[in-house]
Amino acid sequence: MSTLPGPLFATATRARLGDATLEFAVLGSSSSGNGSFLRVESPRGARQILIDGGLSPRATKGFLSALGHDLAATSDLLFTHFDHDHAKAGWARAAVRDGIRLRCSHRHLPMARERGYPEVCTEAFDARGGGFDLGEIRVIPCENPHDDGGTVAFRLETPAGSVGFATDLGRASGALIESLRGVDILAIESNYDRAMQLASNRPGFLKDRIMGGKGHLSNEECIDAVRAIAWPREPEHIVLLHLSRECNCPDLVRGLWRNALPALEPRLTIARPFEPIAPIRLGRAGPSRP
Repeated sequence: MSTLPGPLFATATRARLGDATLEFAVLGSSSSGNGSFLRVESPRGARQILIDGGLSPRATKGFLSALGHDLAATSDLLFTHFDHDHAKAGWARAAVRDGIRLRCSHRHLPMARERGYPEVCTEAFDARGGGFDLGEIRVIPCENPHDDGGTVAFRLETPAGSVGFATDLGRASGALIESLRGVDILAIESNYDRAMQLASNRPGFLKDRIMGGKGHLSNEECIDAVRAIAWPREPEHIVLLHLSRECNCPDLVRGLWRNALPALEPRLTIARPFEPIAPIRLGRAGPSRP
């Protein structure tokens, strides 16, 4: 993968505009469905995108409306991968209806076709390339291990600030850590508690899949990854994604953070399964905390 050197990430890769704003929210995150929202406004215009389509278009429209936004204003939907909790089939019709570009890596293009996404609305990018632009948003992808197809994490650079987004990770590679260093908002998976996973009634093959380096990040693995990403510049906000409802607990997670990364725990937001988090805003009015 081609990336910029680490020190450049610490100072951001594109110039800041004093009157640009960024708004980010996770609309829902769990094994039942995942979707997030990013909107950037600057003197050059506005761009509204979604990350993952694991929530139905109808649910996404309702969540966006509750946040004061319109689904029809969305220009692009970025896919991390095509598991059913990240890519609902209903986005095929919504993309045609609302003119939304469905964007995925070349590696995932056959999966997009299997999901029934129309080719006229689907555009593939090189996940090992240097990135691409969606208006004022610079998208820098990074491939990660997850089952057979892998996933793509994103660094999203804007004139108002930067967002790192990484979910369904078998492990946090050095390339991923390097690509996300210096972001203002870090959204990253913290899927399971190892003890709860081992004690669960899940079959052995599923436990092995989740914990075997090509499944999901545990709470401790997430903390280790954030500790590495946060040097030398700590994120202003950290959002934890994809907590297992069977093998994790938000209170347990916060306790681990208070012990392991006490300086960062107050910056923590834990995404919920069927309810948006309070929007995080950067830019003209300064950073906000949920």
